[in-house]
Amino acid sequence: MAKLVAERLWTTRNATPADLDGILALRQACFGDVDPIRGRAEGWRWQFTDNPAGPGYVRLAEHDGRIVGQYAAIPTRFRLGGNPTPRIMAMSCDTMTHPSYQKQGMFVTLAKELYDDIAAREQVTTVWGFPNDSSHPGFVGKLGWFDTHIFPTLVKPLRTRAVLQRYLKSSALAAVLAPVVDTAWWLVAPKAPAPRRCVIQPVRAFDDRFAALWERHAGLAAVLQVRDPAFLRWRFGGVPAFHYEPWEVLVDGRLEGYFVTRTLELFGLPFGALVDLFPCPVVDDQITREILSFTQRRVAEQGAAFLTALLPPHLAHHLRRFGFLKVPDFLNLRRWYFGARCAAADQPLLQDIGNWYLTFGDADIV
Repeated sequence: MAKLVAERLWTTRNATPADLDGILALRQACFGDVDPIRGRAEGWRWQFTDNPAGPGYVRLAEHDGRIVGQYAAIPTRFRLGGNPTPRIMAMSCDTMTHPSYQKQGMFVTLAKELYDDIAAREQVTTVWGFPNDSSHPGFVGKLGWFDTHIFPTLVKPLRTRAVLQRYLKSSALAAVLAPVVDTAWWLVAPKAPAPRRCVIQPVRAFDDRFAALWERHAGLAAVLQVRDPAFLRWRFGGVPAFHYEPWEVLVDGRLEGYFVTRTLELFGLPFGALVDLFPCPVVDDQITREILSFTQRRVAEQGAAFLTALLPPHLAHHLRRFGFLKVPDFLNLRRWYFGARCAAADQPLLQDIGNWYLTFGDADIV
């Protein structure tokens, strides 16, 4: 007997500015109150209209006048292979299918249509990003993506009570065990003294000094997102509600680097993040370690239970030497798949993680 295929009731089209309310309603239906800032109009406009690389690419599914699915990407500017002219690549983000429309092929349909559209209209042929556990099989199995790397989740514990309480399900037991675990850990964990060789102070403005910093280090990696003042102002200052804290690093009075910290709650746990660090290392290993020490002290003051960061594999030794530990798979709440799809000529460059420079600042999660 021939297999019956349900009639597809939804249609697809590109988004328009008038779709904002419908998109936000879909986000609420899919994610609830997770990352609420991105569920507000100002968060959406920041991501999809204010981006200095250009407006976002958004493909929608609609049924009976209601938006029931979305596949989206935003343009990102990259230096590739030492070419000083930036290349626009699309970062996949905000994939959403209404719970009532799951398993109808909507995600794959919207993605393929968007890829064809941006290739024809914008000549953008590379799409990259960080698929999650649920979307990863579709990206790799049906959309022509390749895996470049799976980043381990690295953390440095700061206060274990909140973590123990989550997994032990007992506040009383967590309260008893936490001081013991914390004391044992801090006897062996690398310490976080105050900086000595560098001066760290808040960034008042991403001014011309940061343009010069970018130009000095634009060759840091073969695949590197442009970190000029326009990007930095947008990424870390465009939505004050994210509470990013950018810091500049001065050595002998000269700007040698910057980093960004943030303290927030995710999966019910308070944590601090080193969101971005550029360049890495900043001058040398010692000053880079002073930056990590400052970051630990800052987020601990703000109540973080642990500190996390993301660096490419060839630079992750800076984190491990400072006491970052790999979260075991059975405790890991987020698997950091990283991959892309691109023209065949670009695949050797983009499939080698050793060519990339990436931090959380390149993702849209932290």
